Amino acid sequence: MGYIRGFVHGAVAGTLIGLWVAPQSGERTRAQLRAFAKAARDGVDTAQRTAKHVAPVVGGAASLAREQLERRRHHEEPEATFRTPTENGHR
Repeated sequence: MGYIRGFVHGAVAGTLIGLWVAPQSGERTRAQLRAFAKAARDGVDTAQRTAKHVAPVVGGAASLAREQLERRRHHEEPEATFRTPTENGHR
């Protein structure tokens, strides 16, 4: 948790310092920030739509894999127990 908190604090401090020493006008910087925020929102929306389409496919594949694993476990022979050479018919 400390790493994430430090990351967020560093990002906020870096943004503030960057805005403070920016070589362009505040109006232009605000326009860039608005454009960036819109692009970020659009990216999140696209990711959500993609996840909604992909989640059922991944869930179905996981269910099939789990069923196959269970079938294999039930059809496998029990593990061989240790036997002495005499019990196996060898001397």
